[in-house]
Amino acid sequence: MKLIAQLPKVFSQSSKFADLSLVAVSLCAILTSTGADAATPLTSDLWSQMGVSAILLGGGRGHVTDASAADSNPAGIALQKTYTVGGEMGWTGQKSRQAEAAACDSTTSELAACFKFRQTQAVTGAKDRRFTLGLAEELSQAGGLILGLAGDYVQYAEDRAPDAILPPASKTGQRLRLGAIYKISEGLFLGASSDGLYDTTDTARAHGVGFSLQGDRYFVFNGDFNFAADALSEMVAGMTIFPRDFLDLALSYGYDPRSSQHNIAAGLVVKSQQARLLYSVVRSNALPSKWIQRVGIGFFMAGDAGAR
Repeated sequence: MKLIAQLPKVFSQSSKFADLSLVAVSLCAILTSTGADAATPLTSDLWSQMGVSAILLGGGRGHVTDASAADSNPAGIALQKTYTVGGEMGWTGQKSRQAEAAACDSTTSELAACFKFRQTQAVTGAKDRRFTLGLAEELSQAGGLILGLAGDYVQYAEDRAPDAILPPASKTGQRLRLGAIYKISEGLFLGASSDGLYDTTDTARAHGVGFSLQGDRYFVFNGDFNFAADALSEMVAGMTIFPRDFLDLALSYGYDPRSSQHNIAAGLVVKSQQARLLYSVVRSNALPSKWIQRVGIGFFMAGDAGAR
């Protein structure tokens, strides 16, 4: 936190080279921050902790602008000047259901904010209900650097034993994540985020870096490198193309070198100036009998739904 407090002063006295050096220091601070490394995941961590937009971008650490940023990289909340409300639903066959609602505002003040509610329910009795608040601001003295912070308040219950008479007792926890995005040039972004800076939910700490290359009106290419327990856990690449003004087609692929697992996601976005409908489907060889599907809708009260 001392680093964040000192950023405006340092940037105001630095050259472009020093700015880039400080960005590198900021990203390193994010990736080396301490956190819990427990191994008991919450229900939503079993199959998806990202919103539709982040999934279609391959993770979204480098560039995601809607409520998905609160989960993947909170700095993305301030990337686009808009006010949006929306919701999502997800399911894995008959095994799990997930629903969320969110509202994000980056127009009222320089400090962008996003609030979302999500609940995941599994047939085993496990449940995860979380309230997330994300905040982000572009540092005017930093020439393209955005910092973001998001926190979860979580209520969760573990799997119910087959012979149990009563459901498992509910638990609560808090979790913080920090993110940064730097605009290197027009259409090129570098980002990093760390999830688990402070954690009482017994969820393994995760962090990563990513980039986004945006080719004007034709395509967006994203790459993420994710880490868990201080080891590379997944390499992800995502490509989105725009065959029509109202339609985006997306495909992303991830590989886990530790277990040789493959993940592939595909989807589409149908949009207008005021609304956006998203759909994604994920297939993982870690889940041989499951397709993870998510659908989302967003309404833009200000700004432009088509902006990227």
